[in-house]
Amino acid sequence: MTSNIDHITDFLGKNPYPVIAITIIGIGSCYFYITGGRNSKSKSFPKSPLAKPGLVVLHGANPGSSIVNPSPYVLKLQTFLRMAKIEYVFDRNNPMGRKGKMPWIELDGDAYCDSTFIIEHLTKKFNVSIDRSLSEQQKAVARVIQKTIEENTIWATIIYNRLIEEADWFVNMMKFPWFVGVIFKLFFVPPVKKNLYGHGIGRHTPQEIRHIARGDLAALSALLKDKSFFLGDQPTTIDACVFSFTANIIYGLRPGSWPNEMIKSEFPNLVAFTNRMKENYWPDWDEIISKA
Repeated sequence: MTSNIDHITDFLGKNPYPVIAITIIGIGSCYFYITGGRNSKSKSFPKSPLAKPGLVVLHGANPGSSIVNPSPYVLKLQTFLRMAKIEYVFDRNNPMGRKGKMPWIELDGDAYCDSTFIIEHLTKKFNVSIDRSLSEQQKAVARVIQKTIEENTIWATIIYNRLIEEADWFVNMMKFPWFVGVIFKLFFVPPVKKNLYGHGIGRHTPQEIRHIARGDLAALSALLKDKSFFLGDQPTTIDACVFSFTANIIYGLRPGSWPNEMIKSEFPNLVAFTNRMKENYWPDWDEIISKA
């Protein structure tokens, strides 16, 4: 008996041009759905209708059904804005900036890219004081924590688990239309595998990747100890950075996935820290994800 797969294979072989056309349309639709059609090489940027003088217009990934933002970099900036009490609005259109990454912001007619550069600019622009009491040594510790998380730990946990091991769950959590989910897995996940290999994490076995992740989480846990926040009793910018990462492991990965289970079972102080930050700065968390 001929299977459905055989029929599909036969159709693909006999009708290549319609299939190619459908594929191109599908990829284009997926690209516009995810990126808003943003040309990252363009020096211009689309002006948001929400923009007004002195107001930060934030662009980035949309919320998912369990996480207010699946991008740790966007969530870091959102949390910083709330900590610094800087007024902002979130524009769901045009999530990619001119560097082809998110987040990016509009402010007083100018566009700024990269979460770290944006935070540095906003700190000066709005005279933000949350890091003002830190010593040079504390600032150095914060820098090391940030770079460890953003250049290593995220690859071993969130990117690897979400896009390589649990892509189906991620597509469902983000409530992508079915055609976007299919194209996403076919054409967006393979480049991630290539990037993982280029980074170095992708050259390791799954067991070795988990070993790396556990080592990074253990280091974060040891630095936090029993403190409320990483550099003392008051939250600073590095807490927004760590929170955006740990929140995505706890709330933005499949419950029971190995990073999710690892942080919950082995590093309870990181879980308590995450919940503390969530309660302090995201009282509208449930409302946001309910509208995803």
